[in-house]
Amino acid sequence: MSPQFRCPCCGYKTLTAPASMGLCPVCWWEDDGQEDADARQVRRTANGNLSLVEAREHFAECGAAHPSFLSHVRKPEIYER
Repeated sequence: MSPQFRCPCCGYKTLTAPASMGLCPVCWWEDDGQEDADARQVRRTANGNLSLVEAREHFAECGAAHPSFLSHVRKPEIYER
């Protein structure tokens, strides 16, 4: 199955289903279903102590949902834009 859904953190089409705990290879955010409505909430689940707002800020600054994830991420493919 090819990725068709956008990551709520980085916005690239890297996920095969929404809210399915898929791990985005571009930013390393695990899609636990968090969206804009609760983006400031820290769920303390797959993404630890990160809120979606914080992860987006980190991605804008360093290219990963958190600087400690930099060794895991990759650049987006053209078809993921």
